[in-house]
Amino acid sequence: MALQIYKPTLGSTPVCTMVVGLGARNLRGFIFLWTQIVSFVRETKRADGCRGVCPGISSLRRLILVSYWRDREALQAFSRSPVHVAWMRFIAKHPDSLDLFNETYGQPVALNTINARGGFTAAAEKEETTE
Repeated sequence: MALQIYKPTLGSTPVCTMVVGLGARNLRGFIFLWTQIVSFVRETKRADGCRGVCPGISSLRRLILVSYWRDREALQAFSRSPVHVAWMRFIAKHPDSLDLFNETYGQPVALNTINARGGFTAAAEKEETTE
């Protein structure tokens, strides 16, 4: 099987990439993380303006989520959604249970994907098909 490298056209489409790390700090956080993450990913994928979500398991206590958004406004609207607000309330109520970080980036300057269209490539292709 030949190696396939995909190089999407970046164009001028505004896209926002969000990286979130979630870590369980104790049993309460561990239980919340693993009982709520599937619905969180599902609702993120359904959110208006979400172009894709790539969840990953870093360890039993840490997850990483990368999501791709049409623009910053769509990401900000999601931050006010019931599922996101529920997570923030849990973290505020139980600050010793979960830790999190998030980083937001604009459109990449260059990118490659190998053997599969994923990440930003898939998000960019989804954007092209909805225009």
